[in-house]
Order: sequence, then C-alpha cells, then structure tokens
Amino acid sequence: MKKVFTLFVFALAISCLSLSAFAESEMAVPDVKSKPVPVSDKAENLNKKDGFAIIVEHFGNDEVGGTLALKLKENFRKSVLFRLADKKQKSVRIKVVSSSEFSERPEIGSIYAVIWTFAASEDVVPFYLDKRIGTVNVLNVETTAAKLMNTTDKIATQYKFLFE
Repeated sequence: MKKVFTLFVFALAISCLSLSAFAESEMAVPDVKSKPVPVSDKAENLNKKDGFAIIVEHFGNDEVGGTLALKLKENFRKSVLFRLADKKQKSVRIKVVSSSEFSERPEIGSIYAVIWTFAASEDVVPFYLDKRIGTVNVLNVETTAAKLMNTTDKIATQYKFLFE
C-alpha cells in the first residue's frame, strides 16, 4: 500500500511539473524591442458622431418614476441610435416629471409626464418638440421605457435637421 501511495504522489508531482512547464511555454512574452501600437482617436470620434445626442433629466422624488428615468438612460446608453450627451452639445432633452400615484402607498405606481425639447447648448432657450403623459408601475417600467425610447426615435428622426 505504501508503494502504491508513493507511486501516486510521484505521478502527481510529475504531472504538475509538466503542466506548469506547458503553461509557461504557451505564455507569449512581449519583445523588448517592439513598441506598442498607438491608439488613434478616430474610433472614439466615430462613436461620438454616431447616434442622436440625448439628455435625460428626472424631476420628482418617487421610486417608480426614478426607476423609469434610470431605465431610459440605461437603454439610451446601450443603444446604437442614441448617445448620452452633456448640456453643452446640440441634443434632444427628455424631461421626465413624475409623482407617486397614491401618496399613502408610493410603491404601487407613479404618474409621469415626458417632455421632449431641443437645445443647441445650455445657454440657449430650448425648442418644444413633443410630450406624453401616463402611468407606470413596477411591472411595466421596462415596457414604458421602451415605448418612450421608440417615441424618442420618431421625434429625433422627425427633427433631425436641427442637428445639422
């Protein structure tokens, strides 16, 4: 039994050594003489130009309305049609105003108004584009955000000449 155990430990040690030698041989070591390839700003500039510039602002202190505004921002951030912008750029501004539907039970739902405007910068008076009102609850916040995003796409396409 002692011989079997010794052979087993010996075989295990050899396999570990051969495995570590194999792993070391597979790692690529960078050449000291080679220089890293410079990263160009062209890819970053392309991403900045792609999509309509969007700013989402939320006014209200209810949880469901805040969640709706955050879902909108999250969806715009993931989208290739839009990009989140700062207030210094030409952008469609989406103002989400929400309030709890029932003050005694704020988690049930919220009423909201969404107002779309366009502004060339934060110093310029924005142009009114469109509005929507509705109700939202925890169960349909994703769907409502998707509907508002679809409406934003239609509005941005309709008024795309403002970005030129």
